[in-house]
Amino acid sequence: METVKDARAPRIRSRLSLLLLLAMFGAPVVLAWLAFYVFPEWRPAGTSNHGQLITPIRPLPAFQIETLSGDRIDETYLRGKWTLVYLVQGACAEQCVRQLYNLRQVRLAQGKNIDRVQRLMLWDGVDVGPEKRAELLEHFPGQVIALMPGQAPAALVETFVLDDQDPMRAGRVYLIDPLGNLMMNYQPGDEPRGMIKDLERLLKYSGLG
Repeated sequence: METVKDARAPRIRSRLSLLLLLAMFGAPVVLAWLAFYVFPEWRPAGTSNHGQLITPIRPLPAFQIETLSGDRIDETYLRGKWTLVYLVQGACAEQCVRQLYNLRQVRLAQGKNIDRVQRLMLWDGVDVGPEKRAELLEHFPGQVIALMPGQAPAALVETFVLDDQDPMRAGRVYLIDPLGNLMMNYQPGDEPRGMIKDLERLLKYSGLG
């Protein structure tokens, strides 16, 4: 009997160590959510335009897509930083350009924490000419724009489906946490200051990213 217990001890210790490691990495994000959502008195009055929490959170699947700069990115790109994701269908017209500008300002507003935030646009504008592509890259330096052709991973697009709406048409902005989980979304008409305040709190209370 003692021999069986001795044989199980290393396995139990290994599992406990793994659980402890997961808790150490996940706790900062959980605490950030609690600080923001469990204590609503910390939220300034009249800011109804803050993002909506996605529950349960959705881990993004494995994927590989190409950016306008010619780089290939996969799910590891979403690890280690807070990522603002914007999905766009067709030509990036006035509303799209305005939103890209807003996302740039949201990131700039984070001050010393600016490097903890990145921006990703998922775009199905494969038929858009090279002039428009070059214009977007010129006007929004640092903005990663990845093309989403018709054969793009369906699981990736489906992760962003809310209320049965096509995410490529919905015009929403999504927030991915540094563990690669989809956790929050913003409606097309939400003001940038709501995103700024949300990010400020999450960056303040989370040690990740």
